[in-house]
Amino acid sequence: MKIELVIAQGCPFCREAEKVWRKAVAERQAELRLLDVSLPDGQVLTQRLSLNTVPAVLIDGTLKGVGVQTLEEARRLLNQN
Repeated sequence: MKIELVIAQGCPFCREAEKVWRKAVAERQAELRLLDVSLPDGQVLTQRLSLNTVPAVLIDGTLKGVGVQTLEEARRLLNQN
């Protein structure tokens, strides 16, 4: 399972989302990749998905949420896959 978290540097919501997703991923031993919207990989992804808001989370390439999820919401999203 591959989790991608789209973030922006200096975004307080993104830092909070990263904390939540790091905990959730550690419980599942999944892979977490951070994609910054200011870097090429992040720009390509945000354009492809027409994302205007960060943080955003993708699981196995599918957009699953925008904004900061609680740890329980993150666990629920991981269990759906």
